[in-house]
Amino acid sequence: MKNTLKIIVIFITSIFLLTSCSDNKQKFVYPLWEGAKWVDDYYIVGQLDEQTYAISEPKNNWYYNTSYLLLGKDKALLFDTGYGSVANKDIMPVVKKLTDLPVITMYSHFHLDHIANIEKQDNVWIIDLPYLRERAKDNKLTLTTSETLLFDPPTVTVSKWIKPNEIIDLGDRKVQVLNMTGHTTESTVLFDEKYKQLFTGDLFYDPRLDYVDLHDDTKADLLVNSTEKLVATYNDNYVFNGAHGFPKQSYTTLTKYLDFLKAYKNKSLNSETIATSIGFQTIYEKDGMRMATPTYGGSITHQLIINIVFGLLILMLVVIFIRKRMRK
Repeated sequence: MKNTLKIIVIFITSIFLLTSCSDNKQKFVYPLWEGAKWVDDYYIVGQLDEQTYAISEPKNNWYYNTSYLLLGKDKALLFDTGYGSVANKDIMPVVKKLTDLPVITMYSHFHLDHIANIEKQDNVWIIDLPYLRERAKDNKLTLTTSETLLFDPPTVTVSKWIKPNEIIDLGDRKVQVLNMTGHTTESTVLFDEKYKQLFTGDLFYDPRLDYVDLHDDTKADLLVNSTEKLVATYNDNYVFNGAHGFPKQSYTTLTKYLDFLKAYKNKSLNSETIATSIGFQTIYEKDGMRMATPTYGGSITHQLIINIVFGLLILMLVVIFIRKRMRK
């Protein structure tokens, strides 16, 4: 029996190590950008301009989330609360160190790595989409598993609904709210004309991290359409701050990303299947950009369930094989 347990432990450890080593194409090196610094043992902060901070979670190597704090004269806007709750971390103490202004919290979308402690926020503004409004009861919106990739999704209290293209006045700084579908239906982008920058969430971010097609919600044609709008509307004078990795991506990188998306949509990219800690992923690559998508189809949540079942079946076969060998 002891030998059986040892073999099982070795088997599970080997699988974990193999999958963990394949999670991402590149590990980042601290700091994120010149002038950024650690503010505690988890968060790193960098000032992008006199009224904008990037707050990053570099210890989450797989996600490498970056949230943003936009300051106005009268109030501040926090765009995403990151992935911190998984590590029992909360971004709000960091925010309070940076500003005394009242803070609006908005979200680029509802995936688990962007909504840490969303249920605890007291001034949440949500993009006003009909299907979200219809689900809200007394301005309490219970998110879904497909929206969050969580088996027990939270309920958020909505303080205000913001219509697409509406402008938020922070006081001497106006920010426009855009609905740029593709990564998810509720994907939200913020446009800041004062500093000529956009906050693009997971629509477009640092290409050193993989982009992700989640099948159920992500739509390649919508990603192409939204990115085409960005390319057509803006130019080299603007920078793009995504929700993962380094901020301040260039317009040139954005146009390169659009070419990549078109090739992905047209299925003209080479691909390979690799094992990761969330299961088998098919990777499509071109010019250093990669799209990762669940090999089995369906959402990452569905894939995790398949992986658990698949892993248990393999484990059962291993145990049966070991017992037969031991009887001999």
